[in-house]
Amino acid sequence: MIAIVSCHHYPDDERIYYKQVQTLAKRGNHILYFTRSDSNLDLTDEYINHLNFNLDHDLKTFIESVSGSLHKQNSLTHIQIHETDLLPVLKNIKSKYPNITTIYDVHEHMEALYRTFSNRFKPVKELAIQIRKWEEKKYLMYVDQIILANSPMSNNPYENYSIPICVIENFPELKYLNHSPGLKQSLPTIVYHGHLGPERGICDLIKAMYRVIRSVPEARLTLIGTCRTDEFQNEIRTLIQEYSIGDVVQLQDQVPHKDIWDILQHHSIGVIPFRRTPLTEENTPTKLFEMMASGLEIVATDLPPTRYFVNDSIHWALPGDAESIADSIIHACQSLGDTSKVHKNLQLIAQKYNWNQRQDQYLALFD
Repeated sequence: MIAIVSCHHYPDDERIYYKQVQTLAKRGNHILYFTRSDSNLDLTDEYINHLNFNLDHDLKTFIESVSGSLHKQNSLTHIQIHETDLLPVLKNIKSKYPNITTIYDVHEHMEALYRTFSNRFKPVKELAIQIRKWEEKKYLMYVDQIILANSPMSNNPYENYSIPICVIENFPELKYLNHSPGLKQSLPTIVYHGHLGPERGICDLIKAMYRVIRSVPEARLTLIGTCRTDEFQNEIRTLIQEYSIGDVVQLQDQVPHKDIWDILQHHSIGVIPFRRTPLTEENTPTKLFEMMASGLEIVATDLPPTRYFVNDSIHWALPGDAESIADSIIHACQSLGDTSKVHKNLQLIAQKYNWNQRQDQYLALFD
């Protein structure tokens, strides 16, 4: 029996459920899948026992409930957690059952995350980061294996610990590879999918579209995802109104991940307009590989994680520069008849950046 636990992700998270949980289930492993979210999804099937706790359960209660349930499992062999907040679960189990293998899956560079989103004054922010690192360090003695979602762009925060580390990126499955990109519509339909927040450059993208439609009047943009705050949602709606591009920019709520592939297939250009922040300089955007696999022309701001994987097969723009983003989108629109970049990206996915080449590495952690 394998336990997989998450407290801040949707149950059908692309990395956790569609790749990791499904890969284990397909091999015939039985999985206890604990989540904490406001979702009504029940993902229980022959191999997966899914238990979702709604957000009325605070984190402490969730950890106690999960730990209590795991203590009752006589056949438990592995526990994998997906958030730093869940390290106490590993301590609770490992201290009593030392033969159980514990895995800590680190989705994001935590220091960069805090530096990006904390509104505290710098000295207070840095002190808080050191306290968080100290709290994490207390629990690392109960961790047998660390998984990183991408290679560190700067420092590896775990390199000084005697814990095995493997990098297992969030690459797409080969079944989603678009084998007929030449059949994609030539209309300049542009898409961004994912979190909607200031650091994602969404305002820069909206401003860019005002410039784009001056050169490409038929261009249309769809923004798919959940706004990080209500204030930011109001900000982007006001911006769309201010530039009078309500007929150009469409806002769409977050969709289940299984539906995103069909949506991408119905667009011709994908945009990743991230601003330069500590987080975007460390974490690789999963949407990059999804857009590559879907056969889109891609516009992205020039940041180290994206540059690590691609070079001349996308249209680069300057982070935080709406004019540069607009120029790159216009160039992508003008390139729709030339699929050379698209084919190069499809080849990269087929040969290197796919989950099929990573799943054996993942499964080996549970042997």
